[in-house]
Amino acid sequence: MCPTVCDTLMMHSNTPTAADLPSPGSNAVAAQTIRQPAIASCVSVAGFFLLVTLAAQVRIPVPGTEVPMTLQLLGVLLAGLLLPPSQAAAALSAYLILGTAGVPVFSPGSTGLGGPTGGYLVGFIPAAWLMSVLRGRADAGVSRIIWAGTVGVAVVFVCGIGWRIAWLAGDWRLALQTGLLPFALKAMVELCLAVALVLSIRRCQGRGDTNPVERVG
Repeated sequence: MCPTVCDTLMMHSNTPTAADLPSPGSNAVAAQTIRQPAIASCVSVAGFFLLVTLAAQVRIPVPGTEVPMTLQLLGVLLAGLLLPPSQAAAALSAYLILGTAGVPVFSPGSTGLGGPTGGYLVGFIPAAWLMSVLRGRADAGVSRIIWAGTVGVAVVFVCGIGWRIAWLAGDWRLALQTGLLPFALKAMVELCLAVALVLSIRRCQGRGDTNPVERVG
């Protein structure tokens, strides 16, 4: 049976034309659009990993305790208050994993997870992630930033003191005396400095968006 005119028209209408086929240029643009956020994410994670690593090299021994003063907490605060949750956790996870593997990223003389300060290192990861979650939107107010940073500092010290209590065979008083009290004032100063830096960075970036986009972690 010969095809009717309608059948012929239907076959032609279902045949893809050159306009229907994706062009090589559009594929390249789509691939570039996918790559750019991934590259930016990797750069951010690597940058804050290096920031915490450099901050750890500033080490001041404190008499009466194995816990030194470093600038690690400042780096963790900045990571948590500036990065999306997944990137903040990734930067600090990379720091902990590489340090545990033997890469010299921890503070000089640190025994890492095998010593009395391991709890602070472990606490960096949930602290950075939780700060980013609590901060939420990129245009968060000052009070929210301070609240998020305060919670992050608390998480680091809870993990650090808990680790020290176990290390000191349950002596929680000694754990507080040697793991919290000498560092409380320094932690508050680092929190204030981190908040000031976040606000300064935000001003430099020019937060002129009328419809700020919710950060995605």
